[in-house]
Order: sequence, then structure tokens, then C-alpha cells
Amino acid sequence: MELDVPIIDAHGHTLDLAFTSNRSLHHSLDGLTDVPLMRTGGIAAQLTACWVPDAAIGGPHASPHPLQLILQMADYLHRELEGEAGEYVALATSVSDIETARANGKVAFIFGLEGGDSLKGDLSVLRTLYRLGLRHVGLVHEGRNELGGATQVWEGSTMRLYDSSIDSPGGLTPEGKEVIREMNQLGMLVDVTHMAEACFWDVLEVARAPVIATHGNARALRDTVRYLTDEQIRAIAATGGLICPSPTPLGPGGEISSLEMLLDHIDYMVELVGADCVGFGTDFLGQNDHRPAGLGDIGESCHITEGLQERDHSAAAISKILGGNFMRVFRAVAG
Repeated sequence: MELDVPIIDAHGHTLDLAFTSNRSLHHSLDGLTDVPLMRTGGIAAQLTACWVPDAAIGGPHASPHPLQLILQMADYLHRELEGEAGEYVALATSVSDIETARANGKVAFIFGLEGGDSLKGDLSVLRTLYRLGLRHVGLVHEGRNELGGATQVWEGSTMRLYDSSIDSPGGLTPEGKEVIREMNQLGMLVDVTHMAEACFWDVLEVARAPVIATHGNARALRDTVRYLTDEQIRAIAATGGLICPSPTPLGPGGEISSLEMLLDHIDYMVELVGADCVGFGTDFLGQNDHRPAGLGDIGESCHITEGLQERDHSAAAISKILGGNFMRVFRAVAG
């Protein structure tokens, strides 16, 4: 089956991995995702989501200055694109940028932010990052921030799942609602991954554009609050949005990273809401010791295509899942 479709990873970490590794963006990063691997795997674009948690929330990876760090990452990206890396990588702020990059043999990066901690609810910061190319924000990630509540909470050095009976309310804050409205106005992807359910439903009440879950699986197949219920999956689809299963489990749920896990969750969601609302997001980092069985790194993305073919998805459905659906949603939101 010959497919001429842009393959798009809706959630990876190439940019922040390159930045923290202090290497050039287009060189090997010795992990599960980098530009050479994406070129090998035929990846047209990756939503590269920079993870910059705030020390006030906790966790071993937190920064006392998250805004400064995300600005440094943005500066790194632009300097790299002005140099040799610009021969291999392009910044995409619209669908036409992805199409142009693909025609020129480049990998397109959609600059994203996993966890809105650095925004502090300040719309001027959001607008400034937009001007630097940011086109995606996952409002929460690890713990409650100024925008809303997440499905996990740090207590000292220990992470646990959000519990509505003991934790502060998990919904959107007033600042979070204003951020959603401003993102809709600017044309930015609103990512509902990692949200406590109260926050999720608040987002869908406020949002006036398609929303996306860039990496997250079906709770019906693995019971953890970090995954999406059938009701949530249907609600995302009803916005015209996109749900992207992942080969990398969010946990805790006993899953092991694998291609088969990704395909199982794709099958389930396609059956639930149809092939028009499903994509994939690898959530790949630099973890050599956590290579998914059957999908060792992003350079082996052809195995996703082969797996979908073996599971009797049509050529039209596979084209949508691999990238067509992301292009539709990104065009509707960002142009």
C-alpha cells in the first residue's frame, strides 16, 4: 500500500532534548527522537513540546525560573535555524509551513509547551511566546499551576495521582480560562493531556476551537486517571479535535511501552469515534533503556504504518491517522 501523506508525531521532545544535551539540533541525540532519526523514519513534522516545570510545583526536573528557561529554548531554536540546522529543520507556524518544509526535504517543528507553568497566567507572556513561534500549550503537566489542575501531584520527591477528595479543586482557574480564550484568538493548539477531569471539562466549556490530546490512551483499556474516558474521547471528537494514542504509557497502569499498545489504543479509538479524530504522539525522549518493543525509536515509524495495515485499516484511514487529521486540526486552529 503506497501512501503519500505527511507523517506527524503530535508529541515529541526533540527540541528540549537537543537544548539540554547542548548539541546542535540536527545532530544525533542518542535517544528515541532526533532529526536524523525523523528523517530516516519519514517524519514530516513533530509537535516538539518543551517541558519546563516550575520548582514551586515540585519534582526532580523543576526549574526555579521556568520562563527564563523556555525563552532560552526559543532563542536556541531560532539560532539553530539561522545556522546549519536550517538546512534540515524548519519552524512551522501553519500548515503551509509544514507543506513547504516537506517539499524542501526538511523536518518541520511545531514549537509547543508541555505545562503552562512559565506563563503564570500572564497573557502578555503568552502573546510574546506566540510571536516567537509557539503554537501549542498543554496547560498543566505535573501538579496544579496558575491555570488548572493536573492528574498527578508532587509531594516532596514523590509523585501520586490527583485525588479530588483531598486535593484542591482541579478545574480551570479564572486565569486559565483567559489563557484558553487568548489561545483561541491567537490560533494556538489547546492540549488537554494531563488534565484533571474537572479541568478538562472546564476547557471544553470555554474553548471555541478544536482541542487536542497530543499523547494519551483510552482508560477503557487501562484503568488510570491519567488516561481518557470514553466520554472524554467523544467530547474531544465533538469539537472537531484530535486524540493521539502513544506507545509510551503515562501510567501508573502496568503497561509496557510497545508498538502493540499504541495500535491497540488506536483501534479502540477508531472504533469509538471514527478514523477522522485519531492520530499518534510518541512522547519520545532520550530514554535508551525504555525503547518500545516493535518501535525502537522514531526512525522506525514505518512499523506504525505496517501495523495499521496488518490490522486492516483502510488506506484512507491510515493516511488520516498518520498525519492527515493533525493537518486538518492545525489548519483549523492556526491556519
